[in-house]
Amino acid sequence: MKLVRHIAGAAFCAAVFGAAAPAAAEDPSGIWRWAHFSAEAWGASQADKLFAEELEKLTDGELKTRFYWAGAMGSGTELLELTANKAVDVGSFVPSYFPGQMPLMSLVNSIPLTFTDPIVAMEVQQKLAMENSYFQEELKNNNVYPILFHGLAPYRLQCTTPVRKIEDIKGLRVRTFGEWPPKMFEQLGAVPVNIGMVEVYEALQRGSLDCAYLSIEGAGFLKIGEVAKYWSDINLGAIAAYSSFVSYDTYEGWSDEFKAKVAEAAAVAEAFEKESFAKLEKATMEEAAGLGVEMVEFEDMDKVNEVVPNMLDAWTKSMCGMDMCEAAESTVAEIRSVIGND
Repeated sequence: MKLVRHIAGAAFCAAVFGAAAPAAAEDPSGIWRWAHFSAEAWGASQADKLFAEELEKLTDGELKTRFYWAGAMGSGTELLELTANKAVDVGSFVPSYFPGQMPLMSLVNSIPLTFTDPIVAMEVQQKLAMENSYFQEELKNNNVYPILFHGLAPYRLQCTTPVRKIEDIKGLRVRTFGEWPPKMFEQLGAVPVNIGMVEVYEALQRGSLDCAYLSIEGAGFLKIGEVAKYWSDINLGAIAAYSSFVSYDTYEGWSDEFKAKVAEAAAVAEAFEKESFAKLEKATMEEAAGLGVEMVEFEDMDKVNEVVPNMLDAWTKSMCGMDMCEAAESTVAEIRSVIGND
């Protein structure tokens, strides 16, 4: 797939959105307040930090960043509003936490059993946000603009009991998020429980959850191996992760020169993240083994694919029920042009 470059994307969006910079562009200086829904330890968070470091260099130190990790300036369900209203300068949050406001952006960020490669999911999310007019309209309506994209390696299960067969999933209380992972687990006979990532450890420890639904790397930085000793290698699909946003009004007010610097810093950070997926998963599995975690082979992947309906078809049907057929069909056609029609 041809990578979508941020610099070209910035110029394209300026044309589509009518985002010509005003005569007196308001380029930021001083200290950016960057509110983050998740922890600093996450691999994707390291890409955010690298982006900030690169941007500081490109602005000759005129723009620095102060991160507020793990909901310190607003929970994951508050950051869309805080970013749109400029209460924070940058907000890193999960679009699928806002399915009503961001149904299109939520798709690649949460749809299970669709992407096998996090790099592809990440690039599809970027391509849609930069090129698809329906995505752009959604972003503008929410007054947010993505400046940095992220991916997540395939989601698996980390449980308090072994999960080897599809029957083992039935009745388990599984941490989920958004709209579509719960639908998948309902089809598999599990009980989905939508909670934020930072709440998973305690819920497993208390016994109110039986399994986490996380990537291997995500389970590692959340220290899930301390409270869930059976990690299934079931492959429930990679996704695009959260994105990092500024308000649309803010982006519109930047000069072309500053937009290009943002694009350059983003390209460095995203390349770093793409190179990190396999390394982080391997390192996390080694660390988990040291905690006594057992890697459990899942034997019924074919049955999972038989039981769960095609997620893209199901999403399109749901969107059509909300009078968003045209937007859904456009989105799915672009995704299938990349990943095929399965």
